[in-house]
Amino acid sequence: MSKCVLFDLDETLFDRTQTLRQFLTTQFVRFQDKLGNTDGQTWVDRFVQMDARGATPKRDLYPAILKTFGGAAAAAVELIDDYYERSARHAITMPGLSEVLSELEARRVRVGVVTNGEAALQTRTLDALGLIARVPVILISETFGQKKPAPAIFTAAARDLGAAPSECIFVGDNPETDILGAFQANMLTAWFNPAGEPWPINLRPNPGPELRQLRDVVRLL
Repeated sequence: MSKCVLFDLDETLFDRTQTLRQFLTTQFVRFQDKLGNTDGQTWVDRFVQMDARGATPKRDLYPAILKTFGGAAAAAVELIDDYYERSARHAITMPGLSEVLSELEARRVRVGVVTNGEAALQTRTLDALGLIARVPVILISETFGQKKPAPAIFTAAARDLGAAPSECIFVGDNPETDILGAFQANMLTAWFNPAGEPWPINLRPNPGPELRQLRDVVRLL
């Protein structure tokens, strides 16, 4: 049995998309008079599209979306601050997360999280999800100094859990940064793909199993 399971955070343990939509709905209500000629649903849909699953920095996104709808350009800073202050309050876990962690704890399987992102925001999210209290090893790229798919961040997480990379399973939703990155670090991998998306044709084949539910992690053990 594998000694440890390492998880990605966004869209693996943390339902980032639904959390973002929920937060943006409340943000629209609070700042509606500064956002220009749009309605709440259009604002949320366009923001999520421009966000590109977190790839677009908020310092670029907010000015761009305000310009799109003719909003108040000066409101960008206030909106960005509001995002960092309030978005984690809406944090939603992926279904089955608590049960999976409980099962892994019962089996004495060591657990860690390796996530790309800004330390302050990711820490707030981890805390809101209750993961800081339950997960002994958490590596955030900004703090570590390298981001996935760099092998060093994966091997450091394994080392912190007292295991060799080959004794760890990495579970994540991103084929390139999570799965192929962990595979390059000599880990076993499991691609979390609840939507049933096709594996990208421009990448080497998926080196491990595909999971549709987080609960399927237990089956791998």
